[in-house]
Amino acid sequence: MDFVGFITDNIITFIVIMTVLVFVHEWGHYWIGVRNGIKAEVFSVGFGRELWGWTSPKTGTRWKISILPLGGYVKFLGDSNPTGAGAVDDRLSAEERKRAFHTQPLVVRAAVVAAGPIANLLLAIVLMFVLLMTYGRPFTPPQVVVPAGSGPAAAAGMQTGDIVTEIAGRGVDSFEDIIGVAQLYPGVPITIVFTRDGKSYHRSITPAPRLLVDRFKNEHRMGDLGIDSVQALPVVGRVFPGSAAEQGGLHSGDRILEVEGTRIDYFMDIPRIIRQRAGQPTKILVQRGRDTIELTVMPVAEQIRQPDGTTRVEGRLGFSSPLASQVKRFGPLEAAGQSVVEVWHMSGTIYTVLKQIILGLRPANEIGGPIRIAKTAGEVSQIGWGAILYFVIGLSVTLGVFNLLPVPMLDGGHLLFYAIEWVRGRPLSERTQEIGFRIGLAAMGGLMIFATYNDIVLIITRLLTL
Repeated sequence: MDFVGFITDNIITFIVIMTVLVFVHEWGHYWIGVRNGIKAEVFSVGFGRELWGWTSPKTGTRWKISILPLGGYVKFLGDSNPTGAGAVDDRLSAEERKRAFHTQPLVVRAAVVAAGPIANLLLAIVLMFVLLMTYGRPFTPPQVVVPAGSGPAAAAGMQTGDIVTEIAGRGVDSFEDIIGVAQLYPGVPITIVFTRDGKSYHRSITPAPRLLVDRFKNEHRMGDLGIDSVQALPVVGRVFPGSAAEQGGLHSGDRILEVEGTRIDYFMDIPRIIRQRAGQPTKILVQRGRDTIELTVMPVAEQIRQPDGTTRVEGRLGFSSPLASQVKRFGPLEAAGQSVVEVWHMSGTIYTVLKQIILGLRPANEIGGPIRIAKTAGEVSQIGWGAILYFVIGLSVTLGVFNLLPVPMLDGGHLLFYAIEWVRGRPLSERTQEIGFRIGLAAMGGLMIFATYNDIVLIITRLLTL
């Protein structure tokens, strides 16, 4: 795929999604503002030159779409700069001053500013409700398989049959919860609580850093506990075309009984052996219907890049496990409550990742910008509506959470200044606020440049390997 095709396949989905999310964010500011009698002069989706606009004859608000779909703003009466600290305009009449933003009580100004991120979080909750009601939620009981002498969980003393009840301070309802939380902490110690024979145990475990590659060849640095679900039976799911598994005669639905004479009880036993047999003929005993068949496969040798930049050779067959998890269905009330819980956990995940990047526990090249978002948008659009919906939810939560960071230029920065004003009994000087906003502008601009640089490096690297 050439670079132009790579971009055009993703850009439309990206623009549509970002337009919706930005509109919802700015609508939160706008709606609370006008409900409190503040005049909105401009409602813009996007920055820069206006592409299309319409002025409401009733309110006088200019509604417009601008050329850069990477944000937006609402300009209220009295704001000389919609991206600045705001300024009192002495030319306003007494009546206009009543409808200006900067003359409103502190609680009203804070509510208007907070309404944007809150609108994004509320949208995420509503969409999560739709997702849960439509598709349900994958659910596998949190009982684990722990191969003896292999992986962080085994080293910490966990055993097959243990039931995990808590990980990193978060309660566990399913095996998916365990994996989802562990993936956030590659190389970072976390506490796991599990039960065995009615007794509860606490263990500190450090998930091993691993690079996981998804179906679109994207690399993700994840934490791996070295566990699997007891329901993950050693059954062949999808056999990838042209793979060593297909060439060796494996079929979807085959139950693997032995690999090189070693009994196989769980799916994760298979890759544990195959990794060590790159390029070596390997005998596999499978059950196919009522027949027991012995096959010989040749695992392909693959260079696997490690999180530290080194590589190692591993054997690969090229098949996946079947979808073993159940689907939990929700009634309306239960789905509503679960939607709030899911969005809360997603928000916590975002803050956890940001903290890890700041502390150097994650590489800074994981920071992505608009190009990477556009790329991901195009990829999820190929999977289906459920994936698109989940992506929009995640992006909406990210937009809401990121804007609440106490950085000048963001909504959280405004709220920080308002908190200082509430404590002091008077606002900071205009000069101090202006300096703060200039620092915030420089920080956000630098972050955007750095994120875009990461995106370009990632794409060029990917295109060179096609």
